[in-house]
Amino acid sequence: MKISSVAIHRLSVPLPRPVRTAIHNHAHADTVAVELRNDAGAVGSGYCFAFGAKRAVALAALVEDLAVFYEGKDPAAVVAHFEAAWRSINFIGHSGLAMIALSALDTACWDLAARVANQPLFRYLGGARTRVPTYASSGLWIDYSVGQLLAEAEKFQAQGHRAMKMRVGGPDPRVDVERARLLREAIGPDVKLLADVNQGWDEPTAIRWGRELEAAADLYWLEEPVPYEDLEGCARISAALTMRIATGESEYGSLGMKRHLDARAADVLMPDLQRMGGVTEYRRAGELCRAYGQFVSSHLFMEASCHVLAAAPNALILEHMDWWQPLFSEPLRIENGEVLVPERPGIGVELDPNALARYRA
Repeated sequence: MKISSVAIHRLSVPLPRPVRTAIHNHAHADTVAVELRNDAGAVGSGYCFAFGAKRAVALAALVEDLAVFYEGKDPAAVVAHFEAAWRSINFIGHSGLAMIALSALDTACWDLAARVANQPLFRYLGGARTRVPTYASSGLWIDYSVGQLLAEAEKFQAQGHRAMKMRVGGPDPRVDVERARLLREAIGPDVKLLADVNQGWDEPTAIRWGRELEAAADLYWLEEPVPYEDLEGCARISAALTMRIATGESEYGSLGMKRHLDARAADVLMPDLQRMGGVTEYRRAGELCRAYGQFVSSHLFMEASCHVLAAAPNALILEHMDWWQPLFSEPLRIENGEVLVPERPGIGVELDPNALARYRA
């Protein structure tokens, strides 16, 4: 079987509401979806995105440029295709848009290879877990009123979530602490509460107010307390606080994860599928974390990430972010705080042709 065609779709996916964090304010996910089709008509899919239509144009151009390493090739040789594409981008670097573009092709190739083998991706990767713990990440934004926070937390619980993430890092940390306290009081002690600073603090602020958040809200983890490149500062924060520190979503490739691991920057690393360059490097990042005795989580891209985590012995929890659910024929199912990993071949979800037409950029 050979990959007979590569289809590239530029899309503008509206977010359910504008996303506002300590450093973000966006209304659309400018997305590039990829479909790899083989001689028998099987299709594997992947996607990447940027915040900014012109950036997505550049992404699409890079996907088209790298497609030569896949078209006409055997999808089962997915790692070989990744390595060839990886070598080709050496001059422009193994980070940034080139890695993000590669991720869509690599993920689509893994999807197609597993479909041809008639196995769900997690089993094709050697895994056996059919459920992965998850947390709701599609809300509890920093610009919500307390009433909106509590109402959305109730909605998440009704959807089957037993863990959820709020955003902190506003101009007054005392407000963050009070909001977290009220949210903890509302959801009770048995629901895991995570907080994401989105790199909005410096080290002294993170240590001082991290301790306040620990006492007020019993957090499951504090995420990206400082700018992602400050590995030493993050390591000192992790050592100073009792709760877990999570980071890593802004780093590129498994070598980027190794830098965090060598620095003991955090307790949990959360690779981002597109910054890893796809499933190939995401798996390697997870294996590195295991070698260092650390947990691995995920960032966005829940459709593919749930399979990678289902095959990783040191997987902790999956980020459930529903921004791209409208692109797929059906959503992932949640039951008792866990995502049910699809048992259908490949990633187990299908891009909806009507959605591709509706969101075409």
